[in-house]
Amino acid sequence: MSNNVKDIIKQEYAKCLADPVYFIKKYCWIQHPTQGRIKFNLYPFQERMLPAFESHNRVIILKSRQLGISTLTAAYSLWNAIFFNDKNILVIATKQKVASNMITKVREMYKHLPTWLKAQQEPEKNNSLSIRFANGSQIASESSTGDVGRSESLSLLVIDEAAFIAGFDEKWASVQQTLATGGKCIILSTPNGMGNFFHKTWTAAETGENSFFPIKLHWTVHPDRDQEWRDGQDGELGPKLAAQECISGDSIITVRDTESGEIKNITIKELYMESDEFEM
Repeated sequence: MSNNVKDIIKQEYAKCLADPVYFIKKYCWIQHPTQGRIKFNLYPFQERMLPAFESHNRVIILKSRQLGISTLTAAYSLWNAIFFNDKNILVIATKQKVASNMITKVREMYKHLPTWLKAQQEPEKNNSLSIRFANGSQIASESSTGDVGRSESLSLLVIDEAAFIAGFDEKWASVQQTLATGGKCIILSTPNGMGNFFHKTWTAAETGENSFFPIKLHWTVHPDRDQEWRDGQDGELGPKLAAQECISGDSIITVRDTESGEIKNITIKELYMESDEFEM
């Protein structure tokens, strides 16, 4: 390898190390459901989220469906793992299949990195629920139904679709202790009722009662989504469920308070104290 090529590689490595947006946009590939393997060309709203991940130790994301946020957190996890030594990253998902899918996304991104970048950190362990690199960093994913929160200290904790994890309050009391040494936490979910862990954590973040930085992702943040797509969601999911999944503020949904058991009709805007506009 010539000195010129070595210098170019060093420069590229330094750019990737300094900026997860640069690394993901230039070197990460993803599996698109209809287009197959494609470059992970971040949308503007996705690019804006990555600096927030870096700037805040606690981030909570209220999102519409199908915005690629789980894929974004997988790419961010990979960036942390291959460019920094001894990072311990854990993803908690609703089911084991979802947990396995997260590691599959990481594995596919790593697989298609350029040889000079893969050679820096060859995996020492690679299975359906975890991947460990030569630098001591690892990414693991597990189902919320297991004994979560018993891990050693974490560098990054991702809780996927947190509103759909039943009884997570007690588990959170345990799992947050793994972040005591300064680890980051990203909680993300579409809405699912009121009184659950995600709803309470989100509303407390909105009012400044906890340390989480709140990000709201309305369906309109996706540049490929228009009113025709939104109307199609009504037909696919039904108006009430579509209103919840797409975070349409004035739409009325029926929810059950997980603490009192009370059934009530409420707007998404009232439920999550949110405007109809994207905020970050």
